[in-house]
Amino acid sequence: MPRRVQANPRDRVESGQMWRTTARPVDWPARVERVKKRDQSCRWIEAGELCRSTENLEVDHIGDPSDHDLANLRLLCRTHHRRRTGRQGAQAAAAARARKPRKRPAEPHPGLIA
Repeated sequence: MPRRVQANPRDRVESGQMWRTTARPVDWPARVERVKKRDQSCRWIEAGELCRSTENLEVDHIGDPSDHDLANLRLLCRTHHRRRTGRQGAQAAAAARARKPRKRPAEPHPGLIA
């Protein structure tokens, strides 16, 4: 059976089963255009230098992902957006592991009489 090659997941259209953690507002395309017009290039800063790439630009939430205010949005190139999202996912996974104990709690032996 031939393998199916999945298209870029960022090109998926949201449907009834959304893959996002928060829904985007109805005017999201207009907001994206406003951010693209305002920023014009990648806003990623590394070692004190601004990336300034103008290819494969995506809108990133700086803070709260449910806050779609223009002040909370910036442009990142796909490389830096994936790097940031990957770090956020790793941090969330580490926090989930820290909350959950790795071993079951100790149980008293059923043969011991207290």
